[in-house]
Amino acid sequence: MAAPKSSPSPTPRVPGPRHDGVLDAVARCCDILAGAAPWRELVPPVLAALGEAIGASRVYVFEVAVDAAGRPRASQRFEWCAVGIAPQLDNPDLQDLDLVAAGYERWVRAMANGEPVAGDIEDFPPSERPLLADQGILSLLAQPVRVAGRWWGFIGFDACSSRQSWQKLEVDLLHVAARVLGATIQQQERDAALRRAQKMEALGRMAGGIAHDFHNVLMLLGAELEGLGESLAARGDLSEDRRAAVELMQQTLQQAGGLTRRLLDFGRRREGESQALAVGAALARMRPLLRQAAGASVELAFAADPSAPPIRIDPVQFEQVVMNLVVNARDAMPRGGRLRLEVARVHGAAAPAAADGVGPGDWLLLRVADDGVGMSKDVQERIFDPFFTTKPTDQGTGLGLATVYSSVHAAAGHIAVTSAPGAGAEFRLYFPAAR
Repeated sequence: MAAPKSSPSPTPRVPGPRHDGVLDAVARCCDILAGAAPWRELVPPVLAALGEAIGASRVYVFEVAVDAAGRPRASQRFEWCAVGIAPQLDNPDLQDLDLVAAGYERWVRAMANGEPVAGDIEDFPPSERPLLADQGILSLLAQPVRVAGRWWGFIGFDACSSRQSWQKLEVDLLHVAARVLGATIQQQERDAALRRAQKMEALGRMAGGIAHDFHNVLMLLGAELEGLGESLAARGDLSEDRRAAVELMQQTLQQAGGLTRRLLDFGRRREGESQALAVGAALARMRPLLRQAAGASVELAFAADPSAPPIRIDPVQFEQVVMNLVVNARDAMPRGGRLRLEVARVHGAAAPAAADGVGPGDWLLLRVADDGVGMSKDVQERIFDPFFTTKPTDQGTGLGLATVYSSVHAAAGHIAVTSAPGAGAEFRLYFPAAR
């Protein structure tokens, strides 16, 4: 049996009709990916163009994410199939696949280094063959996709009707297509982050202005209400019904005042108040308050790496960030559960920080994970939008996570979220180590 192949043969071939077709298809794909539509809408025509040109049975895209244990997990997101080929997009074995546990550690090493995986599956190691054989694959080519310098996933090409050789020129051309896809994803993610930052800044200024004006109105109403209560009491006209009405109005004003304070917290941009903060010690001081905020039905667990570096942030804003995340997790566990707060030192070039898009250097990671109801992809894309909430109208303002996002990014930090319906949620907050 031949040795396992991690890359195609470098032997050059004279370009032929298929080579020309692949070249034309890659050029067409570059034009498609230059379009203004979201990249997810551009992928299907790209896969169809490449699949028809290379004569593949299937062409697909897998996205790779790193779990909390640092293990890469792959999920198939897109697929094109030739006529008569059974699709695999709904195959549960191809969703959240632990690549190392499934026997594909060789693929992980190769593609993490930017190298393709190609060849006949009969020449692959025994651990890799069963899952591929179940899909009727005889030979394949997998080209890694990199986004912002990290391994994001891969484009795969299956040959099911007959074995197919992957010539170096064709592999190089398909590598170009994978690179263009990665560049498109990166550019659109940067544009989306910039738009979010601009929107948050504009909304913050607007919220701050409204909150100040509203605060003044509440102060006037509160003074008048207090005077009314005293006047009625002095005249002996403060009956039980009137006393209850005055107390109800005072409670309503207090609730409105709480909302005003949250708007002010969201809108203000304090300067000159950040300082070096030892996060582990800060969480230790906050522990009694956090246990009370989490509620009796939630088990709260803490873990702090003593080597974790200090960060530079306004301590008050940091406490608000942690409190908002704890309250959010509590609301996601109405029947109780476990909430874990962990502090660790990480390097931006190592997994899982690199997979979360964190830059190089030393960082502090604050991980907040719950066993709650979880979130869909659509909800995850909006959770940091101001005033967006999935809670009933009388239970949430939609400012908690927006404030978290604003405070973390004001401290030059980064946020990543992992969640799924019924599988809880994990917030990973990265802060640069204080110099």
